[in-house]
Amino acid sequence: MLKKIFLILLITITLVACQKKLPNKDYADFEHMDHWDELNDLPDGEVILFYYSPYCVISRSIEDEATEYFVILEDSGIPVILIHEGLIFEQGEQPLEVIETPSLLIYEDREFVEIISGAKPVTEYLSAKVSK
Repeated sequence: MLKKIFLILLITITLVACQKKLPNKDYADFEHMDHWDELNDLPDGEVILFYYSPYCVISRSIEDEATEYFVILEDSGIPVILIHEGLIFEQGEQPLEVIETPSLLIYEDREFVEIISGAKPVTEYLSAKVSK
């Protein structure tokens, strides 16, 4: 019996010790796009753009969860670029007529694919993406 308890304790300690701790990042810690013309310079492959406002209560409410997903996505090779609504306002030609915060703009090979808007759809998309 004592051997079983010791074995379970050893496995638990090993699993906890081996878990990779994600860095604690804020929106400001990620690469940002300052001008809409930078869409022409996106890398090949899939790129996720996150359109947010630090003054938006909804954008702030998902910051911890979203930034954890961003770290995981970047570690897997998917670039994540943030767009601060207030800093990009009227900087070049906005690609979509209405973009609400928070929103994900999904691009593939510099071509717009999809927009996901709202806290719940954004976090659900990111969760599904990192689970693949």
